[in-house]
Amino acid sequence: MGLNLCRDVHLWCRSRELVEAGSQSDVTATKSSSSSTSLEGRGFYRLLFARCKGLLAATFKDRGRRRVRRRKESLQLDRILLVFVAALALVSCNNEKIEVYRIPKEGVTVAMQNGSAGLPPAPVGNPPKWVKPEGWSEQPLSEMRLGSFKVAGSNTTSADVSVTAFPGDAGGLAPNVNRWRGQLQLPPLEEDQLQQTIQRTEVQGIQTYLVDIQTPENAPKPSRILGAVLETPDRTWFVKMTGSPELIESQRQKFLNFVKSFRFTSVTEGQVPETAGTNMP
Repeated sequence: MGLNLCRDVHLWCRSRELVEAGSQSDVTATKSSSSSTSLEGRGFYRLLFARCKGLLAATFKDRGRRRVRRRKESLQLDRILLVFVAALALVSCNNEKIEVYRIPKEGVTVAMQNGSAGLPPAPVGNPPKWVKPEGWSEQPLSEMRLGSFKVAGSNTTSADVSVTAFPGDAGGLAPNVNRWRGQLQLPPLEEDQLQQTIQRTEVQGIQTYLVDIQTPENAPKPSRILGAVLETPDRTWFVKMTGSPELIESQRQKFLNFVKSFRFTSVTEGQVPETAGTNMP
């Protein structure tokens, strides 16, 4: 609009010049009058130029404001679209059912390796009885632990003993031994290599495997595990003792005696298994 106005004014001014040029006789008649008219024309053009310049500046400034306004509106539209897309993504994610289960640390990997996270830890048949070694103090049981003991050592050190059981082979011997190795920052071994590190024996005619592993040399916190795996017809039993290497060494024979004291008896349906003062249920 400002450009059109300036153009019209310019054409009007040009026509005025032509009219003034056509009246040459009147201009030459009086020198003082011509000089006055020339000065008046110059002042008029200066005022006109300043007016047009102001209109042009206002026009460009208005265009700049419109451009900034359109840019802000575009950014707001982009933000609204982004929020809408994020909401759709959240709704889509909620369509998948997510379930979280809290289970004790002991025996978690065994259940997963066997392909079922719901393995019952408690025995169904053949509840065992065992003889608690002297110096071992019984600890509260948990969903996974069917037996739990604490062994006190010197300098406020202690060892932990656990007894757990899972149906079937509980994932296999090699995966479970490698799980214990991983707890001591040791790399897993192939099954033929593991066979060379496992000691075989029998407890009441039940195949039993003994494991003795220790953290690598120069480990920041040395630790040692004595483990026993007993394979009964319906499930696999795990006896594990964890502590400092020195304390485990002093308790090694007691641990072996504890494992050898296990006795499995057939329990008929509805019969309550016998318990002794030194035995756990």
